[in-house]
Amino acid sequence: MNKKYLLIALISISILTIGCSKTKETLTQPESTTQTKTATVATSTEPSKSTSSNVASSSGVTYQMSKNVYTNKNITINYPQITNLVDSAKQKSINEILKSEALKVLNYYKDNTNELSLDINYTIKYNSKNLLSVQYEGIGYAKGAAHPNNLFYTTNINLDKGTKLILADIIKINENLVNKFKSGSYKSQLDDPDQSIKAAAKQSVQQLSTADLIKSFNNADSLDNIGTVNQSDTFSYFTKDSLGISLPISVAAGDHAEFEIKYQDIQDNINAQNKYLLP
Repeated sequence: MNKKYLLIALISISILTIGCSKTKETLTQPESTTQTKTATVATSTEPSKSTSSNVASSSGVTYQMSKNVYTNKNITINYPQITNLVDSAKQKSINEILKSEALKVLNYYKDNTNELSLDINYTIKYNSKNLLSVQYEGIGYAKGAAHPNNLFYTTNINLDKGTKLILADIIKINENLVNKFKSGSYKSQLDDPDQSIKAAAKQSVQQLSTADLIKSFNNADSLDNIGTVNQSDTFSYFTKDSLGISLPISVAAGDHAEFEIKYQDIQDNINAQNKYLLP
């Protein structure tokens, strides 16, 4: 009788062991990969890094910044997102603006994104409790094009209201601003040992009329009108002590040129209504 019970016990243990093995095997099976995503967004909780010496963060900043990455085939667009803002609804709205504006660079290639190679990175030019200024730079190349494009654009956010800002919201556009811009400090990350690129960029700007620059400044900071008569490739950004303005120039001179004007030199051009946004 004891042998009978022992035999039954051994059989039961064997069945349980086989069952557990099958269960483990099932749980470790890889997930189905029959469906693939053509575009993905990844989030990094590490703070974004910047190569700009002008980057500054004012006192009173309680939020943090994280990096998101949009990828689709050969397209990579890095853009920032705000975290830990006290007002969660405002944070969501701001992050939607940041993502939407970052991806609008694709408007340059509306009809040719399938054969597009694009790599965009960002720099936080300034962030305070009231203002966030983001600069984007990168290279885009559509198959069959004569040359790649050196791309530059920006996004400025009023953090107090959770809205996008354009140059005309903060700065009065007039002849005085144009004159200060033409005498502003040229900025470039390009290798320019003989200063030829700098000279070409400055010459390009000096040749522009006051009327043309005023029109460009009034239409600045929008990627919505690409391909139309209202297209503007002029963008603005803000640092701890200066207003930066980028203008399109010749391919030989780098496709775009940035000039910075000290706030102290354009006090009369700063709108009183939004003066509190600036450092």
